[in-house]
Amino acid sequence: MPDLVIEGGIPLMGNVKISGAKNSAIKLLYASLLSNENIVLENVPQIEFVETDIEIIKSLGAKVEWVGNDRLLVNASGLSTFEIPSEFGAVYRSSYLAVPALLFRFGKAVVPKLDFSLNPKLTPINKFFETWEHFGIAVEEEFDKYILRTGNIKPADFNFKTISHMGTDNAILTASFIDGESIINNVSEESEIDDLINLVTTMGAKVSRPAPHKIIVRGTNIFKGGTAYVQADKAEVATFAIATVLTKGDVILEDIDKTALVSFTSFLSKIGARFEYSKNDFKIWRAGDKLEPQSLNISPSPGFVSDWQPLAVLALTQADGLSTVHDTVYTNRFGYVKDLNRMGTRIDLMKPSEAGVQSVVNDDSYDVDVMGEPQNFVKIYGPTKLKGNKVDIPDFKYGGVLALAALIAEGRSTVSSWYNIEKGFHNFFEKLDNLGARISTE
Repeated sequence: MPDLVIEGGIPLMGNVKISGAKNSAIKLLYASLLSNENIVLENVPQIEFVETDIEIIKSLGAKVEWVGNDRLLVNASGLSTFEIPSEFGAVYRSSYLAVPALLFRFGKAVVPKLDFSLNPKLTPINKFFETWEHFGIAVEEEFDKYILRTGNIKPADFNFKTISHMGTDNAILTASFIDGESIINNVSEESEIDDLINLVTTMGAKVSRPAPHKIIVRGTNIFKGGTAYVQADKAEVATFAIATVLTKGDVILEDIDKTALVSFTSFLSKIGARFEYSKNDFKIWRAGDKLEPQSLNISPSPGFVSDWQPLAVLALTQADGLSTVHDTVYTNRFGYVKDLNRMGTRIDLMKPSEAGVQSVVNDDSYDVDVMGEPQNFVKIYGPTKLKGNKVDIPDFKYGGVLALAALIAEGRSTVSSWYNIEKGFHNFFEKLDNLGARISTE
């Protein structure tokens, strides 16, 4: 594909409809496999990440089809195999979310081992296996796959060592088909999990959140059909909000869920941005020229979550003074910093101890004694002027921040591999164009 050219310095103005959250849509697709009846999913983003999971589900024999704009129909009555094909299971971590439905239907599931040589961006799934062990599910390891059986399956009461979003998804899906009450503590509070809870409850299980970071599930063996609405993508909300603030624009974000944005809007208030709600719309603008520096910790929801981390760092490059960001969730999410520094920012990536801060790693798969203290802390000196440059976007996780940097840089920036952003954000550059951004092909 040809590169994109972005001209910086243009304020964003207008309205943009926020698409559904991929992190919600994907878990709802796998939950649908528990039922033989039709499941209709509304507000599903038509992006590559979702399409990949649709193909995984089809490979198992289920029917999935688009039946309207952003509407999916799933019917798993034709599910015909308990084995996830290696071309999917070895490469896509989300395919493991099919295991609970396969265990429920067949009493057995076969899943390939993740192949990190094929997909170096994969993250460990140790919490999946720990969860299955608590439920009495037998796991047999072979050379290139795992074989799981439901021989001594039982309800469970356990705590996650560290909070995990997808680990929580798997625990809910597994507990949903096990007779009896399961209690799961230290679970993720991510808002997309509420969509999963609502759908599984509609289908016949009973799932509740009686306290923060606690979920109780009473399972069932009869799953009905139903409809679920995918909530707005809070990562997309944050991306367009920060883009608006940095370009000194005035934008209304449509169809958002404000309950998922509390810690983000708190950050906006502290740096000096302005916003207001009107029903499901979110109006954002810049009140003045000055942004205030901050010291920010990235932490699991309801804290300031990792999806927003690169956006906050970019915003703080324009703040008047020294800011710091400590990512306590991931150890390797600052890969974009070198590119921002090439464009003119002053960001120092370091170990927390080098800044006199205690290191925190909320990832029980990362062994600090073996791997050493991670560089998951940055000092940001602002404000700085950015200059247009050549930018490559190899990874969706922080690709959006580089496009936003081009929007505020002096001159023109050439953006290659830009399509990696649209794997996760539906029509991202078209939406920017509709807000007045000057984007062309080279």
